[in-house]
Amino acid sequence: MGIFNWFSKDDPIQKFKKQFGLTSEEVDSLLKDWQGLSNEEKLKKMSDFQEKRKKDFKETTGVDATNIIPEIGKEISWADIVNHTFRVLDFDRNETTIDENNQVKAKSRFQPYGYLLAESPILNNRVRLPIIHRDDFLLAASVFDEPKLATMVKDEELLVVYSPKHLGPKGLSGSPHHVLHYAITPHGTLDAYYSKNNDMYMARPEPQKLVGQFVYQGEIKVQINTEPIF
Repeated sequence: MGIFNWFSKDDPIQKFKKQFGLTSEEVDSLLKDWQGLSNEEKLKKMSDFQEKRKKDFKETTGVDATNIIPEIGKEISWADIVNHTFRVLDFDRNETTIDENNQVKAKSRFQPYGYLLAESPILNNRVRLPIIHRDDFLLAASVFDEPKLATMVKDEELLVVYSPKHLGPKGLSGSPHHVLHYAITPHGTLDAYYSKNNDMYMARPEPQKLVGQFVYQGEIKVQINTEPIF
């Protein structure tokens, strides 16, 4: 069962139609009064429809789609999350290790170094965010392996933004630089950011307001932003 960013630059209705095989009648139902709805009302209308499809899917197959966590790059396009911000809930190392010389050793060259379990108001479900660059794995580990920072994450929010230095086709990175930017912020920051001024950051994200200026070379680190201004 699919999931995607309702507020991407692509037409969400057409994406929804393609992904779920909507009939013309169902499209007409979703489009009814569409232009007059707020972002919140659009999200609710499409979420309600998706919940109905999940229920139908469970009745037909016996599989509860709400327990399926979609993965960025598979069920969700990388292009849909560029410059958007997520709250990190957990860190899956995928059996990748860091030795005493700070060298990262993945279990397979064909798999991500690890995954972040994350959520964001731009999506209607939690997602798995693959960590595809060694430096981004080291940054995540620097938080979860440091007792002081790990404690902060429990009480506050670890935010992450996917933003490559050079954007390639389908939202993939077009450069060898790392692509994830992290910051620890006060609890509630992400929801406040996305609800600002009638959800303006849904369509025009400004993630630097949360995680600071993007750094691709030299010293890269997890920022601590105690007073984000957006």
